[in-house]
Amino acid sequence: MQRLCVDHIVMLAAGDFRMRIARYFLTALAISVGVALVVALATVSDAARSYVEQTLYKVYPADVMLYSDTINIPQRLLDVLRKSPSIESAEGIIITTGLYNGKVVSIVGIPLKDVDYFAIDLISGRLPVSGGEAVVEESVEARPGDEITIKVYSGALGGERTLRVKVVGVMRSFLKGFIGAFRLNLVVVPLDWLQQNLDTGPFVNTVLITARNKAEVKALYATLKETFKDAQVFSQENLLETVNQVFNALNAVFSVISGAALATAAITTFAVMSITTRERLREFGLLKAIGISSRDITLSVAAEVMAIALAAGAVGVVAGFYGASFVKQILVGMGINFDVPITFRPIYAAIGLATAIVVAAVGALVPMYRVAKLRPLEILRLWQ
Repeated sequence: MQRLCVDHIVMLAAGDFRMRIARYFLTALAISVGVALVVALATVSDAARSYVEQTLYKVYPADVMLYSDTINIPQRLLDVLRKSPSIESAEGIIITTGLYNGKVVSIVGIPLKDVDYFAIDLISGRLPVSGGEAVVEESVEARPGDEITIKVYSGALGGERTLRVKVVGVMRSFLKGFIGAFRLNLVVVPLDWLQQNLDTGPFVNTVLITARNKAEVKALYATLKETFKDAQVFSQENLLETVNQVFNALNAVFSVISGAALATAAITTFAVMSITTRERLREFGLLKAIGISSRDITLSVAAEVMAIALAAGAVGVVAGFYGASFVKQILVGMGINFDVPITFRPIYAAIGLATAIVVAAVGALVPMYRVAKLRPLEILRLWQ
């Protein structure tokens, strides 16, 4: 008996599907477009978030950062911090800004002995080995061998200072692959040379601190914040939370866009299934009259909807993923820095198929309910 019911459901669904394939194709198209948009936006958002987080670990290779607006942190403080049993390393650097060829550049002075600590990714040339040499970010648009002049303006430094450096290396942009507005235009020089040219003495304005035990980072952060009230203290966790907040806001906007497309797909499904069930009312009445239950008829309609949803969902997942890759290539070709790695994840397939099923079910729910509730005589009277 159960086998007979299944046969009824499959035969009814298959017969109706063949007769109305063009209409169902349009329904599948609407669903697949909505799913493709969901998958594409999720793919791009995840890729960008992952890229920024990985870049953050490179740019900020420490658990806690102590920063001052002025260059007033004595280097002897580093020795004190390094003696703490909870601190593995403490690196002092100077971060300031200047102007080169009309663009703002970020000047970073780092100890030559610790240059590898900062994971400089060279494209060409070499790392600095003496004062007056620099590695610049590719966005600065200078080449090894070039001599560049940077103007530094700061009231704390006594007005304008001029830095003349020889470019010995070019590194990849830390945020290459994201968006141009986030270019740092880094110029990395030896710390002692920068201190001498800025006349700061043995002082820095940034200390990067790594904890021995990651479980102690929060306590270390709180202690530093309480001890150095005039300085700003940041933890890597704080910065990651900021990144997540930005992407959560972007995802909210993406959700509105995707929701509009999915609502259109649900309305299309409702319209198509309403028309289809209306056309088949006499058929449904005759089937009920010969003993086929409302359950079997409703399940046959549900089987049609699920078949459409699964096919549309699969197409939408593929189209969304490759669409995201295609859009990335277009943006890169237009000169927009968005060279983020687009990687497929199984969760995208799950999201896409689940979205297609939910949208189709929502659209077909009312028509299926009407079919289940109608009695044979009521259906036949509708056609008198």
